[in-house]
Amino acid sequence: MNWNHNKLTLPFLLFSLLTFCKSPIDEPIITLAEEGDQPSMSKDLDGNLGITYGNGKDIYFAFSTDEGSTFSTDKVGTLENMFLGMSCGPRLAMGTDYYSIVAPTKKGDLVAFRKNKGNDTWEGPFQVNDIRGSAGESLADITADTQGNLFATWIDTRSVMPEMDHGNTEENHAEMDHSKGKTELEATKNNTIPKELSKEEIMAELGEMPEGGESIRQYPGEDGKMYWVVLDKDGKAIKAKDMDSYRAFRAKNSKRKAPEGKIYIAKSTDGGKSWSKSQLVYSSPDGSVCECCMPTIQTDKDDHLYIMFRNNLNGSRDLHLAISKDNGNSFGSPIKLGQDTWKLNGCPMDGGGFRVTNQDNIATVWQRDGQIFFAQPEEKEIKIGNGRSPSIDEGTKGDYITWSEGENIMFLGPNSSNGEVLAKGAYSKTISTDQGDAMLIVWTEEGKIKMKKVS
Repeated sequence: MNWNHNKLTLPFLLFSLLTFCKSPIDEPIITLAEEGDQPSMSKDLDGNLGITYGNGKDIYFAFSTDEGSTFSTDKVGTLENMFLGMSCGPRLAMGTDYYSIVAPTKKGDLVAFRKNKGNDTWEGPFQVNDIRGSAGESLADITADTQGNLFATWIDTRSVMPEMDHGNTEENHAEMDHSKGKTELEATKNNTIPKELSKEEIMAELGEMPEGGESIRQYPGEDGKMYWVVLDKDGKAIKAKDMDSYRAFRAKNSKRKAPEGKIYIAKSTDGGKSWSKSQLVYSSPDGSVCECCMPTIQTDKDDHLYIMFRNNLNGSRDLHLAISKDNGNSFGSPIKLGQDTWKLNGCPMDGGGFRVTNQDNIATVWQRDGQIFFAQPEEKEIKIGNGRSPSIDEGTKGDYITWSEGENIMFLGPNSSNGEVLAKGAYSKTISTDQGDAMLIVWTEEGKIKMKKVS
């Protein structure tokens, strides 16, 4: 394990005091964008860093040639009906010849944009999924290998075989909209995303968790606002902010099809302009993977491909890792991460993160029942804190991890035993600089994109 779980030693503390070394949490916070949401980061083989994010229906790309010290920003394009929020948004991969972005639409499609490294003009959008409306959960990720090949993965909601195209009809799109509300639910009438309630907001109204309560879920009301409901182990509502509103919602969704989310992948050899036929990676024997949790994809230096996703097996919502050793043509049986399990009648809407050097050096971070765990495949998990939405990357000193706990971004470095508050905000992402001696961390705070460089 690369991550040092031991406490700081006295000689190290004395050395730090003598050299007046700053703590990472003392580094300055920089505002990258005054308006933006859902940042995603990548790095090319030359060490250049990139950040993409959305702002309404517009996609932006920030670029750094000096290891994240300064950035220049340009507009990628406008994507009507882009799904932005609740882990949905543009994702970035910086390949050998192209910088590429995938983004989901509210009609259940996944599209790509590309820019040649020697060109200032972005092209797109280009269709990624081969059946219109099949990326109905709007959760996707992208990566590039050392040869410049792109791989996109997403939760696919098609209920037919790949050869049978739904057709590009408004009726089909409307049906897909019903399956992709990020709180188990259908979209509101005007197809906007209600603001997700924070844990603090819910608990302030709920007070104590009622006896028998197993999970708290959110849903959009007819007024466009988000509401909460407490469910027991059988999924029965026992307390709600507005029980009549919840009953109305359930009645409206009583005919909604059960989730059929599967993990799919597609490959592009031209920076995202054209894509291979969508390929099934994994289908849960219980009918669906965890339908509202973000899958993540990465390649290693040997061009092996890794996809981490939250599964739904026998009532458990545990993270799994699928590995391909043949350029994405086939995948082995997914490996369950961690030795314990999480029985949950619902979706936690939290996919976790991982970093990979090679098949023998993989580290994952993820949430289980409000706790953050660090785990390597087939090893016992280690609790490192409380919260959700963790991110991880490796530097020369070890692993750097961030996650959200309430309104705070928490930070855990290689020489720390406990997480520290890094900043206020949510949706943090972490990436190493080219030299590996520093980390760039980005997040959202009050509708802005913030970042901090730590070493």
